[in-house]
Amino acid sequence: MRSPLALLLALPLAAQSSIYGPGVDEGSFKGDPRKLAAAFAERAYLLKPDDARHLASVGRSYLLAGQRKKAEELFAMARARDPKEGDVHRMIMSAWIRAGQRAEALKALEELQFMDPKAHRAFARGAIDLLEGGMDRQAEDLMERAWMLEPKAWEPCVAFARAALRRKRNDLAARWCSRAAIANPQEEKLWKELAQAFAEGGAEAR
Repeated sequence: MRSPLALLLALPLAAQSSIYGPGVDEGSFKGDPRKLAAAFAERAYLLKPDDARHLASVGRSYLLAGQRKKAEELFAMARARDPKEGDVHRMIMSAWIRAGQRAEALKALEELQFMDPKAHRAFARGAIDLLEGGMDRQAEDLMERAWMLEPKAWEPCVAFARAALRRKRNDLAARWCSRAAIANPQEEKLWKELAQAFAEGGAEAR
């Protein structure tokens, strides 16, 4: 007898518009989380195989599910689809960081900076990924580069400061809070977010 998961994967895509479609029930989502993740990643890929960001995101799921070869295939496809899109390279870097693969993360970091050298938003988000992954020096360097490209943008400074607070790097948080305040000292939302950042220890207010 076929398992609920096998039935899910065998269904035509149109039949899966609802999780309670034919042959799919709660049992389809029970079992080994890594096996489920890999199976659902396959369906996600088949539903949207031509979008670079989607491919990078699905590749991350494969990687964390222990399917490194498949992850690398999707990462390569993502880069080929949109080689100059910085956020694609950032997403790939983030996946390697999350998987604990430092060497691969550093390679993706190099590709990010080379392929899209003015991607200040991707740099700022990538800096947070690096900091949360314990790669502090690379995080600080990338955030400096993001700031030099867009010194008037206070939001990335606050976001990075939040990450620093979560890591108990209060000195680093203070540096980036000061840059945010200098960028736009009359912005009330800035001060509200700084208040929340310190009150919540860097966690996002809900």
